[in-house]
Amino acid sequence: MAKKQDELLNSNYDGIQEFDNDLPKWWLGIFYTTIIFACLYAPYYWFHIGPNSEEQLAAELKAIQPTTNSAAPAEVSSAQLLALTKDPGRLASGKEVFAAKCAACHSAEGQGLVGPNLTDEYWIHGGKITDTYKVVTTGILDKGMLAWKGLLPENQIQDVVAYIYTLRGTTPANPKAPQGEKYIGNE
Repeated sequence: MAKKQDELLNSNYDGIQEFDNDLPKWWLGIFYTTIIFACLYAPYYWFHIGPNSEEQLAAELKAIQPTTNSAAPAEVSSAQLLALTKDPGRLASGKEVFAAKCAACHSAEGQGLVGPNLTDEYWIHGGKITDTYKVVTTGILDKGMLAWKGLLPENQIQDVVAYIYTLRGTTPANPKAPQGEKYIGNE
């Protein structure tokens, strides 16, 4: 049987004539697939068969919460952290981490930019080395300090805390004005 010849329709608009062509099969396939998808998709969300946007967001936030909402930091004693201040390898590692992650807010020498000066004897959240460890681990979100627990391995957190401790008493150029309370102590 010969293929049916396209027929010119009897409609003429502004000199434009149209043929009575069949739609391509691939186009019809996409069209019918879209209709079937819509018939399945709409009831799934309209009648709450599946999770809605808020439930999906809550589930995703709960999944990432352990890394960003850290509770108490791991138990690290001041003796352990102070021992790291005497290890040149760990201090070098801490200096690298500080340069990569901390210098943007505290400057390369720790004299403070956005963040506080780490070289003087004034401390906002306590001057003990364990206080510094807690701040680095849990962060101070209302002041812009990130919680590095979950973002950095534990050994790098300890290394950078040890390095920060060695910055005390140094005299960098243009230090930021003192903030917090004066802390004088051996640890």
